[in-house]
Amino acid sequence: MNELNRKFVHISVLLFVILAQFTGRWVAAFYFLFIAAVFIIYSEHIRRERLRLRGLIRRIEKDFRKVALSLERKEAPLPFIGAFWLFFGCGAAFVILPMTVASAACAMVAVGDGLSTLVGRRWGRSKVVGSKSWEGTVAMFVACLFVGTFFVNPFVSVVGAITATVVELLPETGPLRKHKSIGVVDDNFLVPMAAGVLMLVASVF
Repeated sequence: MNELNRKFVHISVLLFVILAQFTGRWVAAFYFLFIAAVFIIYSEHIRRERLRLRGLIRRIEKDFRKVALSLERKEAPLPFIGAFWLFFGCGAAFVILPMTVASAACAMVAVGDGLSTLVGRRWGRSKVVGSKSWEGTVAMFVACLFVGTFFVNPFVSVVGAITATVVELLPETGPLRKHKSIGVVDDNFLVPMAAGVLMLVASVF
């Protein structure tokens, strides 16, 4: 699997966050939740193979499936489960959180999570927990702090960056690792929600 290609899914979230600044939170929430629904429905189609296509349509669908699956981890419990949680988490963030906080939280998971994986795989030497490295963890914090300041003040961004960095590690810990392996717990959902909620609390002060 090409990890760089897979991270394009994360970067696409950043494009929707930027779009949200012009369209408003509800339009952005709709886009995120709609895409999440598409991912989970198509995942079920692949898993169960209920839909029997014929001829040219079937060949086109198979070619599309091959490209789409190249963006997913081979060890994923269900096809596109990570992408589903990513877009669902961002959609939920835009529904329940203020525009600026939701934008910061989703930008953090888009850039921070993507950069941490790339840095960790390329330069990661010292493990924090599971497959996560100190190098990738530091990269995530710096990236989250940087992108967060485009939407919220520095103090709130620091709170969000710390939260996102810590929460991103949680699915690798013992109690949650089993749930992650079956797709129930995913950092793509936990990061924007936890970072967003704590940034909202921090913004009060």
